Amino acid sequence: MAQKTKSNKLKSSSSTTAVDKWLKSASTHSRTALENASRHFDDNDALTVNTLEAIYGQESSFGKNRRQRGMSGTAGDFQLEKKTAKRMGLSATKKNDERFDVDNASAAAAKYLKTQEKAFSKKTTLVGKLLTNPVSDPDERKNFSIAAFNAGEGRIAKAQKLAKEDGKDPALWKDVRKYLEAAGASSIKSKEIQEYVDKVLAYDAEFSKKSKADKSVKSGNPRKVKTPPSGGHWITLDGRHIFIEDK
Repeated sequence: MAQKTKSNKLKSSSSTTAVDKWLKSASTHSRTALENASRHFDDNDALTVNTLEAIYGQESSFGKNRRQRGMSGTAGDFQLEKKTAKRMGLSATKKNDERFDVDNASAAAAKYLKTQEKAFSKKTTLVGKLLTNPVSDPDERKNFSIAAFNAGEGRIAKAQKLAKEDGKDPALWKDVRKYLEAAGASSIKSKEIQEYVDKVLAYDAEFSKKSKADKSVKSGNPRKVKTPPSGGHWITLDGRHIFIEDK
């Protein structure tokens, strides 16, 4: 009987997924922040709070791996680059790096993801007169949005262009993903982008089944993100968001 019990425990432990672990560690505060951020999505896209949960978990394990404040590279809850954070309206200085504020970071990540989604919903002119190819299907467009969140819309648009020139469908991710290296990505980065999309989509589907986050919040209007006062910085302690005054 004891042996059987031990076997059952091992079986139960092995069935615990990364999503299960992330959901266990995620605070009510972070879930609310993600729900509110999902208001930047709309009925024309296939993005939900579960998509944000998937990216949040994939990028920083729900805020456990955030790196250092003020970095020019990726940092914070959603591992946004400093230039991307600023583009989305965040402060990213060492004393006040809003990439480490789960409310503001979630809103910025959602806005950035929606920016990518819009760019591929119609023919959009990017830097250097590079054009995106429209992707009419919302579910398919979701693939491109997630890929662009990781690699930037320019690289994905260039892969679309090359796929089209080669007689492939620029609106199908399974065709376009094969042209990432030709679009300038290294073999390692190309593999990373493809695996990133696959992982986020898989996590998204699992979060949809297991998460308590309310997908219906998406239909509401985005709430205005509060601007923190000057002379201090935010920290997250035990799931609580705290403003520390600099002396």
